[in-house]
Amino acid sequence: MSSPTQKREVGLLDGTPDKRLYWSIISDYDIKTGICELIDNAIDLWKLGGASSVLSIELILDPERQLIQVKDNAGGVKKEDLRILIAPGASKNNPDAETIGIFGVGSKRAVVALAETVTIKTRYGNSDSYQIDLTKDWLESADWEIPHYQIPTLDEGVTVIDLSALRKPLIPEDPPLLIEHMGETYDWFLKSANCKIKVNGHEVRSLTFDSWAFPPDHQPRQANFTVEIIDQGKLEVEIVAGLIRDRDPSQDNYGVYFYCNHRLVIKNLKTREVGYFVGSEAGVPHPDASLCRIIVRIQGPAQLMPWNSSKSGINFSHTVFQRIRPALIQLITHFSSLSRRLKDDWSDKVFKFDQGTIQKIDIAEASDIGKIVLPPLPKVNKLYVEKLKAQNKNQIDTQPWTLGLVEAVAAVDIITRQKLETKNRIALILIDSNFEIALKEFIAHRSDLFPSVNLKQLFEKREDVIQALISKVSIENNLIDKAKHYYSIRNKIIHERATVDIISADIENYGETVQKILSILFDLNFS
Repeated sequence: MSSPTQKREVGLLDGTPDKRLYWSIISDYDIKTGICELIDNAIDLWKLGGASSVLSIELILDPERQLIQVKDNAGGVKKEDLRILIAPGASKNNPDAETIGIFGVGSKRAVVALAETVTIKTRYGNSDSYQIDLTKDWLESADWEIPHYQIPTLDEGVTVIDLSALRKPLIPEDPPLLIEHMGETYDWFLKSANCKIKVNGHEVRSLTFDSWAFPPDHQPRQANFTVEIIDQGKLEVEIVAGLIRDRDPSQDNYGVYFYCNHRLVIKNLKTREVGYFVGSEAGVPHPDASLCRIIVRIQGPAQLMPWNSSKSGINFSHTVFQRIRPALIQLITHFSSLSRRLKDDWSDKVFKFDQGTIQKIDIAEASDIGKIVLPPLPKVNKLYVEKLKAQNKNQIDTQPWTLGLVEAVAAVDIITRQKLETKNRIALILIDSNFEIALKEFIAHRSDLFPSVNLKQLFEKREDVIQALISKVSIENNLIDKAKHYYSIRNKIIHERATVDIISADIENYGETVQKILSILFDLNFS
């Protein structure tokens, strides 16, 4: 009898991957991530060839004919390496090199995710030119063999990828959005390397996020340190944290930005993993903290990068991220709190300080990260509601009906700070109700402007109230238009079957709009 620990070969299994792996990832890619995979591939190929000449990448996006073309002069692919273009996992990249790609799957997945029909033409140096056609029939077959063709000569070192039968239709808005996305994603390559990208003939310009403010004693901080993974390699990390001057409420452009080997992976990251959670001083994401930005730049072996497989996000369980996280938490806590404490006067206390020096933080290695020494935060002012009432004391004394309007503004601020899943919906309804009450109070108490008005009849339609108001009071059209817009959203919340989504930027925008109108009507101050 044989021992149960012994083994004997009984046959061979076929480990060839199934082509269904292509279909499984189609939903993982959109136009941005798909096109960027192809650009990543061109950049890596160019660097592999020495990066001695200017890299030129030209994109044609044709919404009318529903075609995409990506052309580069990165060097082309040798005949003996053509299988790299279709074989998952095949790659010439050294995983220890500072490349963008590593697994040999990104560009293959991307072209299949973008289109049903893909034509790849390439010429290595001054050798012959070749073409491969990835079709729906080939993808649906079990056979991995695919014909390759010799074709008329392309320019030296050129690769052209044509995509047709697109899985998601191109729309006219795609090209400008892609130009912006690539300007952000490849900022360093466009600015610091010999790299040029064009979309439909328009050159992509680098877009940076280092619009720092330098308020006295609270300048941005920079930490440079190494992360060493035993027996695997070492990464260089730079973290810059501070307050910003390019705040855009509609974009929520604050939080954490990650670059890996000079490529932007994700921006505006505001999750629990980077420090935004109830119980921390950073708190949950909120407009009060919207001047805080953290830029993380990681350089080193591609195989050690904490990005996900499509390079569109960060793997929070990755060892490298976990080693960086203690510094992130401390910096995001400090500058989010600073943003809140200076909110009463961002214009004079933050935005006007557009020049200065980024201060260095001394951290040698990620394992040494303890408590980071940062300047003391300004003392917290009195509660927002008390401050609002204090600075509007004269108006409230002479117009007692304005007390409720002031406190409702403060109540919206309190609601948006709570851990409520529907807080934006609640806040919008409160803002709109406060606005309607304000209109009633103004018309009711201004008999000089409205000597004989039937309030009940007038307030049957908001449009009639607005028209009556602007016939007597000068209010900017854009404020009235915004108020009408958010009133329609409020009506959808209350009257329609499906509840609409309300984002934080909507609350901030409508809140500021109503506050400006209240200031005009009652001379109230909400600064």
